[in-house]
Amino acid sequence: MKKQVLKKTRSQVSRKLEELREFSKTTQGVRSWIKYIRVALGMSTTQLADRLDLSQSNVSESERHETEGTLTINKLRRMADAMDCDLVYAFIPREKLEVIIYKQAKSKVLKSMKQAETQMALENQSVSIKASERLPDLVEEKMYSKYLWDKDNE
Repeated sequence: MKKQVLKKTRSQVSRKLEELREFSKTTQGVRSWIKYIRVALGMSTTQLADRLDLSQSNVSESERHETEGTLTINKLRRMADAMDCDLVYAFIPREKLEVIIYKQAKSKVLKSMKQAETQMALENQSVSIKASERLPDLVEEKMYSKYLWDKDNE
């Protein structure tokens, strides 16, 4: 039951994130959203400053801090609000969630298999089933394991 719920949740989140991934690709050149929207609105730094009760130099400084990644989320939210915009804060995966999860699960399974093979070789034992035959099932199982993202726990 837990697996089905997790599968459904991942699917829903993945669909939503795909839209954001596409949007993200089209806006990669935007270094400062404050400046990008301000200019599109035809608003000067002085005009934005007036709307925020700040100095013009403070707005310019905020644009610079945004490009450096040092502007606070609260300040970004205030700037967005002053331009009748909403601040949207999101983590956008570089790949589809399913791909990230599959890669992690496969990596963990391969590591476990290698450790098992090494241990069995030390004990002069052989593996009865080829690892490649079991890999898809083991990866599928690992994808829903609560230990998927643990550093050492297999």
